Parts: sequence; C-alpha cells; structure tokens
Amino acid sequence: MSKYLIGIYLALVFVILVIIQIGIRQKSGPPDLDEQNESKGYTPLAKKLEKVAEESQKAEAVVKQTKVDDEFESVVLIPAGEFTMGSDEASNDAKPVRKVHLDSFYIDKYEVTFAQYYVFIGLTGHRKERLAGYLSSSVTEDLPLFIKPLNPIVGISWDDAVDYCQWKGKRLPTEAEWEKAAKGEDQRKWPWGNEERTEYANLLGDDGARYTAPVNQFNRDVSPYGVRDLAGNVMEWVADWYNQDAYRMLPVSNPVGALEGESRVIRGASWNDSIKRAQTSIRFKMYPEYRDVTIGFRCAKSVSQR
Repeated sequence: MSKYLIGIYLALVFVILVIIQIGIRQKSGPPDLDEQNESKGYTPLAKKLEKVAEESQKAEAVVKQTKVDDEFESVVLIPAGEFTMGSDEASNDAKPVRKVHLDSFYIDKYEVTFAQYYVFIGLTGHRKERLAGYLSSSVTEDLPLFIKPLNPIVGISWDDAVDYCQWKGKRLPTEAEWEKAAKGEDQRKWPWGNEERTEYANLLGDDGARYTAPVNQFNRDVSPYGVRDLAGNVMEWVADWYNQDAYRMLPVSNPVGALEGESRVIRGASWNDSIKRAQTSIRFKMYPEYRDVTIGFRCAKSVSQR
C-alpha cells in the first residue's frame, strides 16, 4: 500500500474515533452540577424547600393530634376603672398621657396556640396560616420549628384573627384594653415592672428561645393581672385602626379608635424584637392582610357579652 493510501486510511480512522467520542459525550450529557455541589456540602434550593414541606407536614400532624388543655382556654378578668394610657417616654403617637376609663372585660391569659387554631381550621374549613420567612433564609428553612402545639399561632392576618375570635364567641381586644391588661393601673414600662430584663420575655437576647416558645414558658412575662406574653413571643393584632394622633382624639371612656384607616394596630413585641420595643406603651401598625412569623393574637370579651 502506498504512503498516500496509508495516510488517507489513518485520517479516516481518526475522524471515526472523534465522531464516536463526541457521540458518547452527547449521550452522557454534561456533569450534574447539583450532584457536584451536593458532594461539596451544598443543598439545592428545591431540595431545601421539599424538606421544609415534609417537616411542616409532620409538625402539622402532631398539632392536629394534640388535645387542647382547658388551661390554655383560660381568660383573665380585667376590672373596670381608670388607667394611665400612653407614656411620656414613648414616641409621639403614644402621647399625650391621660386617664382613660374602661368597663370590665375578659382577655385570654395566653396567646392563641397552634393547637387551638387547628381545631378552628378543622371544624370550619378556614384557611391555614401562611408561614413566610421574610427575615432571613435560615428562618425559611426553620419554619417547621414554629409549628408546635403550644407555640402561638403565627402567619395569620387581622381578618383571620377576627374570624377565630368570633368563632369562640369573643372579639379582638381594643388597643386601650390591651394596654391596660399589660401595664395595670400604673406606668410600668414592661408587664413585670420597670427593670430592663431581656431574659424575662421571649425577645432578642439570652432567653433560651430561638423563635417562638410555648405560651406557658416565660413565667416572668406576666402582667399585674396575670396575663402572659404581653411583652414578647409574638406581636398581637388588636381591634383598632391605626391613627398617628389617636391618643389626642380618643374619648376618655371605652375608646375604640378610628372608624377607618389603612393599617391596623399591633401591640407587644416578638421573639425578633429588642426589649425597647416591648414596652407597654409602644404602638405598631401593619396592613391587615399581612401575615408572617412574628404576628399572632389573643381574644377578649366584654363582661356584658353573651
């Protein structure tokens, strides 16, 4: 065979080998980046969300099987009389300070729990909570940790809270009622008094709770009347529309706030707030449709309410 034919033959063999190699690579496809990343300790977002959903379902199953103890249905009677509403040390929307008279009323001793709210869901078909980790990606991954029978329900809107309270034959407390239940008749900064103690309530700091905690855990976050978790654990929806000048305009007897507005009042602080934000006279506002992992509620009832 001539050198010329040998050259052509070898060239053809080389081309065939290249074509075969290309075909093999196309068939196998590019390397799986997710698998490579997982081998390096990285978990894809889709798998993280899948795990969150699975863990949440398990937690919900436990909640649904939990029988609600009568203790957590307890209410506290707040006697009729005057109390000092507002504070000279608070922001301008909590001024002027003045005496306000309230008729006697009942308020829940504890924040409404997951176990209680899931009974409501099961019997009425009401929509579930919407847990959203707006605070950080790590909170999103930890959302199942919020779903515990005795932890306060979170991820519910103002209307959800109203619906639950009405189902129980109750209502949301007014802003004035909430404040009196928290501070009593004196001007204490926190439900327990004027001493700044971050460990007394479920707030940011060294209190042993990463997120929400069982509503019977913090024995020192108790008001003069015996109402729990009014400083920390979760912020709480109340009945009133928010108005910057409400304290200047409210009547001095059984005030109920503005007739309309854009935001509802929220009182108390959450597990994600500082102790400064947990003072009894601090006011917050939020759109009523808002839902996240820092806001819950408790109910109230007028003594005359049947």
